[in-house]
Amino acid sequence: MAKEKFYTEEELVEKVQAREFGWLDYVNHHSREWKQEYIVYCKSRGLSINEKSAEAYIELKQQQLEEALENGDA
Repeated sequence: MAKEKFYTEEELVEKVQAREFGWLDYVNHHSREWKQEYIVYCKSRGLSINEKSAEAYIELKQQQLEEALENGDA
């Protein structure tokens, strides 16, 4: 079995901008934690695992980060 490869945020952004990766690739190569959370996110909302739901998950994570920063938790 192939070893999972994860990238830094900067590398992921570059890959998306270069159109090497879509949003689903972004989630799957961000971290093991994100991969697992994303699956639960989709299952709990009855969503398919695809580009659209991956983009929505990333938006949710961005909102969580912004809230954490506002609250001094990040």
